Amino acid sequence: MKNKKADKKDSNRLVDIICSSFVNDPCFRWMIGQKNFEKKIYFLADYLVEETLAKGEVFIGPTGDAAALWQSEKKERLSLAVIFRNLKFLFNMGLPTVWRSLKLLKLKDAHISNQNPYLYLACIGVMPSEQGKGLAKALLDPVLADAENSGRDVYLETANPLNVNIYKKRGFEIIDEVDLSEIKITFMVKRCLTSKKAKTF
Repeated sequence: MKNKKADKKDSNRLVDIICSSFVNDPCFRWMIGQKNFEKKIYFLADYLVEETLAKGEVFIGPTGDAAALWQSEKKERLSLAVIFRNLKFLFNMGLPTVWRSLKLLKLKDAHISNQNPYLYLACIGVMPSEQGKGLAKALLDPVLADAENSGRDVYLETANPLNVNIYKKRGFEIIDEVDLSEIKITFMVKRCLTSKKAKTF
């Protein structure tokens, strides 16, 4: 069975996967804060899914228990849908979360060499009951191979120290580590070893 390219019909399942797999993630906890966390993690996951379906690609595993959200250098055109999405995020999450999200976004952009096309792993998650079965690897490896073949570097960040060695085994290296009082963000890249011209989504 192969991974499936997700679309809007998969949104609810994608949100479920992210909420379930990131409930204890240090970065999500830092961005959202303790107040109304269970409610706000849903809105954060919904925002990520909607944004990535609009300007990137989302893949869901064949069993529907794992998902990966990929973005690139592609920018969304300003539209009513984009404005509404961001206003909804502001209304549901509150200014402190929005401020922390923008801070993380600024850090992410500062660590990406955007002179060339690239891929960015916005999120990858597996339902807790299915973790440890290689589902994340099965989602990650085909995209990494395609990135290598098309001449793209691949970027990500993680606030979970356990993930760093996992990504190192997939060819990523540490760019930088940034302390944000409560958490430490590790920025990583898998550099393309070929010189092929990359294509955009």
